[in-house]
Amino acid sequence: MYQSTAIDIVIPSFRLDENVLLNIFNVERPAGFLVNFYIVADNPLLAIPDNILILAAEDKINLIKNEINLGFSKTRNNGIRLGKGKWVLLLDDDIAPSKKLLIAYAEAIKKNPDSIGFAGVTNFPPPFNAATQAMDINGTTGHFKAALDNKPLVWVPTANVMLNREKMDITLFNEKLDKGGEDVEFLLRNCLLYKEKYIPVPDAVVEHPWWDNGAIQTERIFRYGRGAADIAVLDTIKPYTYHDFLNTSELFFLLLVFSPLIMFFYSVNGLGLLMSIILFVEILTNVIKAFYKSKTFSLPVALDLFWIKNCYEAGYLYQSLLSGRLLGFGERIEMGFAKENPSWFRLNKWKLIKMILLLVLFIITRF
Repeated sequence: MYQSTAIDIVIPSFRLDENVLLNIFNVERPAGFLVNFYIVADNPLLAIPDNILILAAEDKINLIKNEINLGFSKTRNNGIRLGKGKWVLLLDDDIAPSKKLLIAYAEAIKKNPDSIGFAGVTNFPPPFNAATQAMDINGTTGHFKAALDNKPLVWVPTANVMLNREKMDITLFNEKLDKGGEDVEFLLRNCLLYKEKYIPVPDAVVEHPWWDNGAIQTERIFRYGRGAADIAVLDTIKPYTYHDFLNTSELFFLLLVFSPLIMFFYSVNGLGLLMSIILFVEILTNVIKAFYKSKTFSLPVALDLFWIKNCYEAGYLYQSLLSGRLLGFGERIEMGFAKENPSWFRLNKWKLIKMILLLVLFIITRF
């Protein structure tokens, strides 16, 4: 039996930024709750800041340093297993919590003492350049703020989420997942196991900076795509996968595979024309989408939107092919996880626009 009014704050830290960690430590404590901090340093090459060492020496925090880099899943698991409190608050090591963060969670606990957990809000600053505007339009940060809709959730990013230790699958995060998606898989697994959803707490807010000061996130988004392909095969996620119309990466892959036949029956120029049409239509669709979403025309924003969208899709395709899983071709995950066996070949306005543009250009170039 765990202590029902104890909160274990688990922070896996690769950066070991003293200012960030001290800011989290100084958050206001709720009356009647015992708060324990578990900082798991996952970068053996960095020295632990002096003020963090002092807090550890004074037994104000629990500090663990991994001898080798273990990655987020294993590091979080190690931190979770060290605690004894009923409630586990997972935070990233680059966030700035609101002073009332724990107060908001404590109030939620009092109202729902047997909940599976609580979803907090992770805010990003307003977009300030083409890359951040593109990520905002693309929905890259949407899941971080999902609790603002005040509806029960089946998962939320681990930048700010509180879990009930009594309602967690004992295997915790899947330690084989090292590219992303481990939060989706674990939190959904808990929901399915206990037939509950996470209660949103809109007042439990942390602020998250734009990654790399707002630079375009090529490697990150590509890795997210790879991570999505990794979790798609797992028993938790697989029932929520479906197949859809091919995206640009998949169309390009098909053209490359069948390029000898296309060049033989058509021509080298014909292959180049097909690829040019597909690429042009993909870019034009994103130009339209960027304008529709932002109400302003910006080619840099549209190109960044095109880039991050296709980085994710290319990452998914790459990982599927790398693992020899041909069923990953054309595969998608229904990220709302509303029901199992979602319908295939879904249409939305952006797919319709893209299809119409492709058809028009094929007709024009054909005749």
